[in-house]
Amino acid sequence: MTDHLDLVSEVQAALALLERPERYWLAYSGGLDSRVLLDILLRLREQCRDFPPVHVVHVNHGLQDAADQWEQHCRALCDARDIPLLVHRVVVSEDGEGPEAAARRARYRAFESTLQRGDVLLLAHHLDDQAETVLQRMLRGAGLQGVAGIPPLRSLGAGRLFRPLLAFPRERLSVFAQREGLDWDEDPSNAQANYDRNYLRHHVMPLLAARWPAYRRSFARAAELSADSAALLDEYLEADLGALMDGVTLDLSRLLHIPAHKQLPLLNHFLRSRCQLHLEQAQLHMFAEQFLKSRADAQPQVVHGPWRFYRHRQRLYVEPRDIAEQPHAQVVQWLLTEPLRLPCGVLSARPGGEFLPSGKVTVEFRRGGERCQLAGEGHHRSLKKLLQQWDLPPLQRARLPLIYCDGVLAAIAGLAVCEGFSAPKGDGWQVCWQDVAGH
Repeated sequence: MTDHLDLVSEVQAALALLERPERYWLAYSGGLDSRVLLDILLRLREQCRDFPPVHVVHVNHGLQDAADQWEQHCRALCDARDIPLLVHRVVVSEDGEGPEAAARRARYRAFESTLQRGDVLLLAHHLDDQAETVLQRMLRGAGLQGVAGIPPLRSLGAGRLFRPLLAFPRERLSVFAQREGLDWDEDPSNAQANYDRNYLRHHVMPLLAARWPAYRRSFARAAELSADSAALLDEYLEADLGALMDGVTLDLSRLLHIPAHKQLPLLNHFLRSRCQLHLEQAQLHMFAEQFLKSRADAQPQVVHGPWRFYRHRQRLYVEPRDIAEQPHAQVVQWLLTEPLRLPCGVLSARPGGEFLPSGKVTVEFRRGGERCQLAGEGHHRSLKKLLQQWDLPPLQRARLPLIYCDGVLAAIAGLAVCEGFSAPKGDGWQVCWQDVAGH
């Protein structure tokens, strides 16, 4: 009778392994798993005087007819138990992904925006979820990273994500919920076998359990071993990747000159470590075809998840997909003493440079046809040709700020100062441009 109550102390022990957070955020869907975890947290809040504050975050994807009903249930539950609640209503855009992957991406964006420094987000994934994840990824041909399954702890935004139920089978959570008289919502899509995970859950896992009752623990152990091996491999890949990076870009020409068996792992590590982008093997091969094997003079572009990738002069650039390639025509006054935040980056200045402004300083973007006379030169040149000469990637040229003094082009942000606006070295301002893509 008391075995199900031992679950509370075991979860408490799991939480105790973490550094004490500022607050817990429970990702609450309304289903059995998150309902059990919520009940356990409330018990611990009552038992422990210094237990961190418990908050709930609920994501309404709007994909089910009952989505608003689940949200109302969540609100009522939190109101009755005096729990602060934050609801995110998200728009799920597939963008070439399946509905499950797109919903997951929207959900984790919402979670990331919720967390502040010192916060811990608790998710109610359990041992059955881990086994299903490992098997599903193996069926998709995943490597070590995929077979490592669901990590119990990782960073997320400004905080951390932790799964305190990952060692417990769902059956144990179900017994706890029934004996404690908990109520929860059932998502009808969980019964639809057309989803791969549901097919595994309803048709494959019962067969495994009949033959190998301990299969969940076996899959979990395989995931742990794979995670250890993947971490070790990442250390080696990171060391090699450092030699291929040119600032924040990946030098593809150098990548092509290393042994072929290392190229895909290094490219994959770049995408995972720099973009948090996890591609399946077929997607990774397609990505490599476009950027490593296309003609040298080609300029491929690929949009994947929240990122846009493009190649210029055999370097791979990555930037947020929603950056405007051509900023709105605007004229913005700038005082230089304060950073100027623009839609596509941050313009700043500090003493000790060669730019000597005069009159009213304004910032504009290219409209076409600009010409300038660089400091120390005797003639004007086309800005278009200068940008080509400076090897600036085409997508960044349109959003490069131009600095005017009383309507006269005086400087090109971070690149050059025009004749008539230069100071003896160190007596003026040094203008810095930080493109939102990090270049």
